[in-house]
Amino acid sequence: MDQLKIITVADPMMGLLWETWPIHRKLETHFGEQIFFGTLMGQLVKDVYGLVDQEILSRYGKTVALNQYWVKLMQIYLQEERLTGMPIQMGTNERLFDENHTSSLPLDRGLRAIAKSNAELEDQVLYELQYDTVVENKQTNDINYLTKLAANFKIDKNKFSANYKSVNLNQEMNIMSQLKISQLPAYIVTYGDKSYVIKGLPKYSEWVDMITKISQGNLKSRKVTFNKEMVLDFIKIHPHISSLELKEAFDLSDEQEVIRILEDTDLKTKKIKKTIFYSLK
Repeated sequence: MDQLKIITVADPMMGLLWETWPIHRKLETHFGEQIFFGTLMGQLVKDVYGLVDQEILSRYGKTVALNQYWVKLMQIYLQEERLTGMPIQMGTNERLFDENHTSSLPLDRGLRAIAKSNAELEDQVLYELQYDTVVENKQTNDINYLTKLAANFKIDKNKFSANYKSVNLNQEMNIMSQLKISQLPAYIVTYGDKSYVIKGLPKYSEWVDMITKISQGNLKSRKVTFNKEMVLDFIKIHPHISSLELKEAFDLSDEQEVIRILEDTDLKTKKIKKTIFYSLK
């Protein structure tokens, strides 16, 4: 049986991508090894000065223009939180963009430099980049941050630096151009010898319908069992995850069911708004 490949085209800084994790986790548990997940770097902000108000930039300068843009960006992030409820909090720490950090490309390069061709590690690195961007508000496009993140994944400074310098995103840009992908996030879905570009933010039921149609019914979702052992096994694969993601992954009606079953574990926890983030010690 052919495996379905879902390649998400996005940028690690995107709030819209952050909001897709609950559905992503549900696809994982319900389809298992039938689906391979990967990412293609969307390179969202190549130069932030192309996005600021040009009149404000010309009249008042870079600092004022960036300040105005940052307020607008925070509002966009918080609006995106409403899509699935993955918590976003902005304005509590560092700004992503300033006069010395004008692009999101370092996040794209950093992800590739740390994860290389390891799909499982790529998932974890992407999650940390997203969490630190939209929850912790760290300046994740700064090389010092990325070097520390690499160290957290057991990659020393020199190796990371060499990897980072060798990253070439041109091939990913060419794929986006060839497939005419201009809206992010998008998905490249491949089954057998056929590929499809999916745009927008499909709901889980829409994903199931598409998977059934694309695979001609060969790929089927499976029943998921919810108990502490199953949840803890899943967390071993995803060592930083939220109660909201686990709720969706295990077909629960309330995050509190997850919180109750994990309350006597030795997992590290951090509450962000109504959601608990779990991580292995």
